[in-house]
Amino acid sequence: MRIITVIAAILFLSACNTKKDKRHLLTGMYKLVIAENMDSAGVWRQDPWSKGGTGYIVYDGLGHMAVHITRAGYKDYQWLNRTDALSVEKINAHIDSMSVDELKAAVKEFTGSYAYAANYTMEDTADVVVHHRLTASTPAEWGTIAPRAFSFSGDTVILRVLDGNRRLKWLKME
Repeated sequence: MRIITVIAAILFLSACNTKKDKRHLLTGMYKLVIAENMDSAGVWRQDPWSKGGTGYIVYDGLGHMAVHITRAGYKDYQWLNRTDALSVEKINAHIDSMSVDELKAAVKEFTGSYAYAANYTMEDTADVVVHHRLTASTPAEWGTIAPRAFSFSGDTVILRVLDGNRRLKWLKME
């Protein structure tokens, strides 16, 4: 009877560790190498939105993740200094002083930043990570899920959108 109990305990712990180990596969911080879209001929082409931009994704190994991607030139946009950018009064005063063309330019720049934070889970039977979005720079994405197939090529993780023709390649940071 003891042997059966020990074997059952080992099998149970092995099943628990498998899920933890699988989640551990993605643990770390990665820098965006390239975002690609598949065209109608089945060829992967660089996504123009993110070309020349930057991005990072982090998986903490505990079930939390965050991603931030910006278009080229985003960090150089002249907005408010760090202190004023956190003041509702300063923001409103700045916006009120802007011309229509300046406002249009600001909106175009600020849509050049895409970010979200999420909890994540791993599919048991496939190499799929599911992001359960908590917040997002796109309001319509709050509370949504984003399943991603993942694969590795050396220190690069490739995340592929399951419901579209898009993939992102991320290089693990040391």
